[in-house]
Parts: sequence; C-alpha cells; structure tokens
Amino acid sequence: MIKPGEEELTHIFCLTNSQLGTLSTFYSVMSHGLPHGAKETVLDMAEFGDMLYEDGTLASFLYEPEKVDIVYQEMEKQFGKVHQNIKDNAKKSLDAVAIILAHSILDVSVYGYLEVLSLASPEYFINYIERKQISMSEVKSKEYDQLRDEKIKEYMTKQVERNSLMFKLDKFHEIVQPTNTRMNPEYKYDRQKLEQFDKTRHEIVHENKWTSFPINFTKEFFYWNLLNWYMLREVIKKTGLKLIREKLFLKQMT
Repeated sequence: MIKPGEEELTHIFCLTNSQLGTLSTFYSVMSHGLPHGAKETVLDMAEFGDMLYEDGTLASFLYEPEKVDIVYQEMEKQFGKVHQNIKDNAKKSLDAVAIILAHSILDVSVYGYLEVLSLASPEYFINYIERKQISMSEVKSKEYDQLRDEKIKEYMTKQVERNSLMFKLDKFHEIVQPTNTRMNPEYKYDRQKLEQFDKTRHEIVHENKWTSFPINFTKEFFYWNLLNWYMLREVIKKTGLKLIREKLFLKQMT
C-alpha cells in the first residue's frame, strides 16, 4: 500500500533528475557550438562594418571624415583579434545561465522534499505552527488532524516556499538532522559551497555579472545531481518512505 508522501517523493526525485539532465544536455549542445557561433558573430560584425563604410555612414560619424579608410583598416584588425574574446565571454555567459537554471531546479527540489516530509511526518512541523491563531469556528468544525495539516500547508506556502534556497536547505537539515552528510567519497554536503552558489546566482541576476563566474560544469553538475540523491536518502531514512517503482520514469517533466 502506498504511504502518504510516496507519490510526491517519487515525483520530486524524478523531476529533479530529469531537469538536471536536460540542463546538462543544453549545456553540452551550446558549448560544442561556441567556436562556430563566435566565428559567425565576427563575420556578422565585419559585414556590418563593411556596410557602414561603403554607404558613408562611418565617415559621417567621424570628426575627421577624410580619415575613414584608416579607421576602417583598424576595425578590420580588431575583428581578427575579437574572435577569442567573444568565445570566452560566450562561455562565461553560458556558465551564468547554467547557474541560474540549476539554482531554480534545486530550489524547487528542496521545497518538494520538505513537502514530502510534511505529508509523511507532520509531527516534525508542529513546533513551526503551534503559535498559529485558530478561530473558534475552526475548532468547532474541524478535527485536530485536519487543522494541523491546513496550518502546515499554510506555513509551507507562505513562509517556506517564498523564502531563499538557503532557508529551505537549513529547514530541511533542521528536520531530518542527518548523522552523516557524505554520500560517497566525492560528495559531502557543504553549506558554505551552496551559500556561495546562492550568492553567485544573486549577483548574476541582480548585479548583471554575467561573465564573472566561469565554472567547471561537469564538476558542478555532479555536485548538483548528488544533492538530489542526498536529500532522497535523508527523507527515506527519516520517514521510511520508498520510491514507487512503477512511477519512477513516468511524466518526469510534469
């Protein structure tokens, strides 16, 4: 018999796996196309420069129009040098996109595992809701379990879901209280690393630092993926839930 929370556990585990896999595919396709894309960008820039030179627009912009040929020659030299710079900046921008998408995936993932915990073991959430106001009409019309579940859901949607990734991760650890944060020789839960990841995403999005955080995607992807497995393990240890085999690979993207 399927226990409360097992369908949700299977769903969030598969969803996270699937979305991280899609991110990895996207990164691989885009990074392999960088050299060609940079070359095409330089050709487009050169063609645009030719057009400005030939129709007289470039000369009209110059303080000394008669020196347009010298300026045009310098432009051509720069196009020859800019190819590698464009490629490097495109790689850094791709890294920034990967960080933003991975952050979004993991934020949803941690919240999903917290929801599973609230369904399977609501007793662990009592101390978060025990001071919530309850009307007399609610007391009269609802059973304790119903009231508890409603208040936990309200707490989750209003105070947890809207909060930061680090808040969610801290709440997760506060509830599961892991005795071992190592998954394998390559992975150990590292709050400081994830805090920097959270800060980096903030700086990319809100401070426009698109080319400031180059990453080793393979290494980071491995860490992000193992975080999903780590949270799965801790939820199973805490609740006794299991993945539903028949639903492991169905509708992963929904």
